[in-house]
Amino acid sequence: MHQLYILRHGQAHMQAPSDELRELTDLGVKQVFNSARQHLSNIRFNHIFVSPYVRAQQSFAQVKAAQVAFSQTQTVPWITPDVNTSAAINELAALPGDNLSILLVCHQTFAGRLASQLCDGHEQGLHVDTGAIIHIQTEVFASQCGIFQNMLVG
Repeated sequence: MHQLYILRHGQAHMQAPSDELRELTDLGVKQVFNSARQHLSNIRFNHIFVSPYVRAQQSFAQVKAAQVAFSQTQTVPWITPDVNTSAAINELAALPGDNLSILLVCHQTFAGRLASQLCDGHEQGLHVDTGAIIHIQTEVFASQCGIFQNMLVG
């Protein structure tokens, strides 16, 4: 079974020149560090995919600061707030290997919609608090094939 963890970035400032440039608040930094240390530090990830938005990149920096182990990391455009989840599902499905552990560092709208699509077959979306982590198990990355395990909060 593949293990997919979807981390929503920490609390971010509301004001910035653009949505892509919003930075984490001090609380947001602590939220992600605490969640990563508490829930991810005992996992070795095969892949970590990170949104290019500043707050997601800063959240990934806290994942690294919490000494979360990983083999590969990549910044990708297919996990930004308003993209369709089908691109992400296709990218995940194309990964070689069995029993992969994957972490996505992304955003509320995307995180909730991806979890709903994988587990329930629709994109209505779950609410995901800042710094929270959704854990899904799946044999294959496809709509309605995921099994929601839990939502982890630091």
